[in-house]
Amino acid sequence: KQWYQRRVRGSLGGLLTLMFRRPVRSMSLVFVYGTLKKGFPNGYLLDGVEYVGTGKLVDKYPLVIGSRFNIPFVLPVKGVGHHIEGEVYSVNAEQLAILDKLEGYPDFYNKFSLPVTLDSSKTVSCSAYVLDRFKDDLLNKPMFSEFSEDQASAYLCPADRPKDSGTSFRSDVMDYSK
Repeated sequence: KQWYQRRVRGSLGGLLTLMFRRPVRSMSLVFVYGTLKKGFPNGYLLDGVEYVGTGKLVDKYPLVIGSRFNIPFVLPVKGVGHHIEGEVYSVNAEQLAILDKLEGYPDFYNKFSLPVTLDSSKTVSCSAYVLDRFKDDLLNKPMFSEFSEDQASAYLCPADRPKDSGTSFRSDVMDYSK
């Protein structure tokens, strides 16, 4: 919360300065490249959220599809892969918490601040969910510039996964020693 001031006329005609606190809703820019995009399996989580536009990561990174549930992952290996295409949203803290839960942050994905060039040619800094503790063999998988609708059709949403799978699929892609 921040302090604000307002000047008002007092009952005797003098100016009074009132100090008050007003909650500030800070907004964050988030770059989504996979199942959170419009029309994709988890895109409904961003319904009603401010859409900023489409863009590409300034630097090249690997975008791979892994795990038994065909999940897209950006790996933090700068200079390898493609300038990944995605969407940018402006989210508040409550909306960000919903995304964090879906992405398993910070236990599964981590958030990296990455520069994104919007279609308007403006470059902005965005948070992106990145798999930083990945198994090295993920770098041998095909790398993509975008997660397509065809690829999304093979993705298995959390609600559709076997009830006993829990987070065990993480061992498909994570290296816990990192």
